[in-house]
Amino acid sequence: MDVINRLKRGIGAIVGAAIAAPLMATGLAAPASAQTVVPLEAYSRLSNISSMNISPDGERIAFITGAERDQMYAVITRIDQSERPFAIPGFSQNIDDELLFGVQWMSDRYIMIVYRERVRIPGGSTEDSDFARRVIYDLEERDYLEFPADASIESLLPSDPDEIVISARTVQDVGNSVTASRGAGSRAFVFTLYRYNLDDGDTDRLIRGTRFTSNWLLDESQTQPLLRQDFDTDSSSWKVFQYEGRSRDLIYEEGYTLERFGRRGRRALSAMSNLVGEDVQGRGIWFSQLRDRDEVAAYLFHPDTGEISGPHVDTNGFDLGGFRTDWRTGLVIGATWAEQRQQNVWFDEEFAALQSQLDDLFPLSDVTITSWDMSGDRMVISVSGGDTTQDYYLLDRSSGSLDFMATAYPEVPQERVHPVRIVEYTARDGMPLWGYLTLPNDRPAENLPFLVVPHGGPQARDTYGFDPLFAQPFADMGYAVFQPNFRGSGGSGLDFVREGHGEWGRAMQNDVSDAVLHFAEQGVIDADRACIWGWSYGGYAALAGYALTPELYQCAIAGAPVSDIFTMMDWQADQPGGAGAVDYWTEYIGDWRTQRDQMIAISPLRNIDNTDIPLLLIHGVEDDIVPVEQAEIMYDAVREAGKPVEYVAIEGDGHNLLFQRTRQITLEAATEFLMEHNPPDPR
Repeated sequence: MDVINRLKRGIGAIVGAAIAAPLMATGLAAPASAQTVVPLEAYSRLSNISSMNISPDGERIAFITGAERDQMYAVITRIDQSERPFAIPGFSQNIDDELLFGVQWMSDRYIMIVYRERVRIPGGSTEDSDFARRVIYDLEERDYLEFPADASIESLLPSDPDEIVISARTVQDVGNSVTASRGAGSRAFVFTLYRYNLDDGDTDRLIRGTRFTSNWLLDESQTQPLLRQDFDTDSSSWKVFQYEGRSRDLIYEEGYTLERFGRRGRRALSAMSNLVGEDVQGRGIWFSQLRDRDEVAAYLFHPDTGEISGPHVDTNGFDLGGFRTDWRTGLVIGATWAEQRQQNVWFDEEFAALQSQLDDLFPLSDVTITSWDMSGDRMVISVSGGDTTQDYYLLDRSSGSLDFMATAYPEVPQERVHPVRIVEYTARDGMPLWGYLTLPNDRPAENLPFLVVPHGGPQARDTYGFDPLFAQPFADMGYAVFQPNFRGSGGSGLDFVREGHGEWGRAMQNDVSDAVLHFAEQGVIDADRACIWGWSYGGYAALAGYALTPELYQCAIAGAPVSDIFTMMDWQADQPGGAGAVDYWTEYIGDWRTQRDQMIAISPLRNIDNTDIPLLLIHGVEDDIVPVEQAEIMYDAVREAGKPVEYVAIEGDGHNLLFQRTRQITLEAATEFLMEHNPPDPR
């Protein structure tokens, strides 16, 4: 009999009350009939629900809400509403505050809250850097303790809810008594396992690794080591040790080689990588590694023979995203990755059957089982894409009920969620490409005004689903919006990434241009009403479209853009850890120190003579990824050349538009600019 036998929406009131009670937030949006175009505020507001997960006893839900606009809260609420919901604020009023990013149950009493903290590195650059700050909150005492910054959680210890197992790098003496007596001893960071007390933060060392140790795996008890991995730089090898009590045996050793990139960059090439966990079916230990130096694939290590087998999961040429681990046992029960839609494979038969039923229930959406309680009866389900902004449901397997809890953007009515289609097209050199087309759902897909929106990264990608900033609000206005996954994008294997190396402003840009030409040939868009807009690398691509192919566009909007390769790389080299970043960008873009002519040809700042289309620049003043000077020098150059340009400097935000007010500024600026220079058809 199916696990899911009925669908209802009763529990939405529970989460709605949890948000409203502590936060004084508004409820659901007005009916769609009361509005013809969704207000921009509905898209710019921070997500109503994210990071939702269920407590081990299945009685409470924790989630993050942005219902108070710029203010984020972690909310803990009982499903039966027997207690008043409890809210913990994230101080997200400005970029220098601690910004709340996630919540995770440690036990029924303790919950981890993850903040982003902006700090200045002593002795480093004048620029600030962002780090994760994690605190353990005691829900009974309403008190918290700081979790060690350098620690990783290895096990939640369901049998001992007051403790967890962590690994951490600590400075310790290395060497032996002989070397120490001769004055040859030294101190190094050593990767060590500890039991960690959630009440007072006390630690009890379980076992110490070495300065080469990179990873631990625990045994069935989740309290003792099973395997230790060392990345031994002295012998240039991977080593795996198997433990039985305190004794250990070397069961695997492999030499690795170093590949050069950039001027000084090095990356290790090997068959082994960090092991993730034991397979639920007992087939071995899972890890991911490149297959044929191309896509990330799933492999099994077999401790009994010391052999590696695989790949074992067919990802259809896409990169494996990661493994799903059961928090109760530490066993790997599945894997996930993104093709054109999200894919899930479960090694656990019950999870596999459940996923199949959920996929059938929501065929147009990506469905994720996000968390489950100790019994496995109650689960939180995320549904994204299709006709939803992103919905969360509570599944109770004992009763077979699937109850709606909340949606991410409640002020966007379901009728105004615009369909996202996967579109394949061919680049001018024959390379097959694809991306996501969002179309307005209230008019024919013919002769529409058009926005092409290249993503950031560029070694990133767009994914299927509701995009509240770059696609949905503009489709709601009447634009067709296309988000191409051009060559150089991530997720489709390293060969596809390498196709973008040295192709900034060239083949990568042609892929964006060819999308415009494709939809014009199909009659979907009006070729005379196309604009380009993007953020970060997408901002660079918008400037490249503006300066290098202005004949394709009526206007360009560039957010947080790189405008000049030379000044950008000079700035990057001066940042803490900048040498490694420069090596990466030298591999990806080219060497601005030796390839001057090539870099001039792809720097929009140095190619504005042949363009006259209107340009809008938007940049966060406190951006520590792409400095705001990149927008400023472009604005000054275009203005001095007497060409139409506008510039919006966003105070109090950085690279990623973290706040409602700065997202609103961005959407309003882009909308006003488009209404003037490329307006949609009237309703």
